[in-house]
Order: sequence, then C-alpha cells, then structure tokens
Amino acid sequence: MLLTSLKTLLITIILALPVIGEPALFSKPGVLKSTLLPGWGEHSYGSTTRGYVFNGVEAALWVFASVAYTSATSHENDLFYFATEYGHITDPQLKSDVFLDRVSKYDSMDEYNEQMLRNRQWDRVYSAENGEDWNWDSTDKRGEYFDIKTQRYLWRQRLTYSFGAIALNHLVSTMDALYLKRSKASLQVMPEIGDGSTGMRLSLTF
Repeated sequence: MLLTSLKTLLITIILALPVIGEPALFSKPGVLKSTLLPGWGEHSYGSTTRGYVFNGVEAALWVFASVAYTSATSHENDLFYFATEYGHITDPQLKSDVFLDRVSKYDSMDEYNEQMLRNRQWDRVYSAENGEDWNWDSTDKRGEYFDIKTQRYLWRQRLTYSFGAIALNHLVSTMDALYLKRSKASLQVMPEIGDGSTGMRLSLTF
C-alpha cells in the first residue's frame, strides 16, 4: 500500500511538470530544487520565510502520512486477527476486500448465501470448499470487526490524501520558485557611442 502511494506521488509530480514547462524548469537549478524538496529553491533565492513555510508543510505532511500508514497497518492486523479468531475465516489476509466487507454484514456464510439465493444473485454465493466459510462467535464480535474494518478504510483514505497533498506541495513550491526566479529578472540599459553614431544596448537577465 505504501509503495503504491509513493508511485502515485511520483506520477502526480511528473504529470504536473508540463503545466510549468519542462525547459523552464530544468534550465533553472533553483526551481528544480523545489521540485525535489519544497522550500529548497525558495532558500536559494533568498526567500527564507517562504522556504521555511514549504519545509514545515512538507515535514508535517510526511509525519501525518507516517501516522496514517501505521494506523492503517495496525487496524489491518487487528482485522485479520478478528477474522481468524472470532469469524473462523481461513487466511483472511489472502481474501479480497470485497469478501472482507461482506463477512462484516452477515453472521455466517450460510446466512449470506441464503440472502443471495433469495436475491437471485447466484454468482455471489460462496463455498466452504473454496475456503470462503465464516461463522461469527457473536453479532457483537462481528460488530467490532465492522468498526475495525471501517477504521482501516478511513486511515487508508487519509494516507492517500496525504500523498496527494505532498504532491501538491511539491508542485506549488516549484511554481513559487519559478516565480521568484523570474521576479529577479533585471533590465540593463547601456549606451553605445561609436564613430558618428550613438545607440543603446538592452540586456535582460533572469
């Protein structure tokens, strides 16, 4: 799950680069610094306050992502334990999320199958021979399992959102560094006097 989130983060940043223009980005090391580490480019352009803001946001987002990942993993371990200990489910860690969700709504496989047959949803019927059997010790235990499953889902969502926010922070810092780079542009006007002629030379630097 963490690896998938990291891949999503990198892909988001890469896809966002055309918005600000690759030539402009990679020809300006200070801008590229902010792409790699938000705030780094701002520091190199002398805007330390803005740099620290982006640094702080980045650090806070990674801390929250770590908390979300740890919490999601902890709830997942609890989920598998409850499924095995009180739901008598074989190898719950190998089961799909759809299966793990359905077992939270019925006390047993037989009860679930009966409902599916009444609904004429024969393709959803499970079989004990395929290791899909379950039988909760009590409805209360199933309820606890449902709560754990819900918390796992919520923390997974928070982890995804945190990586999205990290990607956005990288993008905004990159665009901010590009703005700072351009704001430092200077125009120099230099007179040129030659034999029988005068003129001016303009020099624009970024």
